[in-house]
Amino acid sequence: MSNEELLRHHGLRTTALRLDLLRLLQASDRALTHQEFEGGLKVEADRVSIFRSLNAFVEAGVAHRVLDGRGTSCFARCGTDCGHGHHNDTHAHFRCNTCGHVYCMDPIELPGVALPRGFKLAKSYLELDGTCKGCR
Repeated sequence: MSNEELLRHHGLRTTALRLDLLRLLQASDRALTHQEFEGGLKVEADRVSIFRSLNAFVEAGVAHRVLDGRGTSCFARCGTDCGHGHHNDTHAHFRCNTCGHVYCMDPIELPGVALPRGFKLAKSYLELDGTCKGCR
């Protein structure tokens, strides 16, 4: 599916900025910060437009938001089973203590959790810390 088709499939308008953001998402093996998107864009865009487009990606199920260890939002591609208003990003995230990059660990699924009666789980996270292959 082309990036234009991906945006249409998720009910998003096709703009030069969104296509460029998708290019950066697809070219990366890790989650990217807002600042990294800004630095890698080929099109001219202000911070607010980038922020709004990334939020639209999250809402539509194109990308998911991950916090790094410093509380900075990072964005990574969603799988094909995410959609508007729901994410199936039930995988672990690895944060490198040296460079701070965050990686999705897709093959590592989150364990099931049995909650006490009356509790309802909204989200769960498994965050792994260590040193990435680039910093070793």
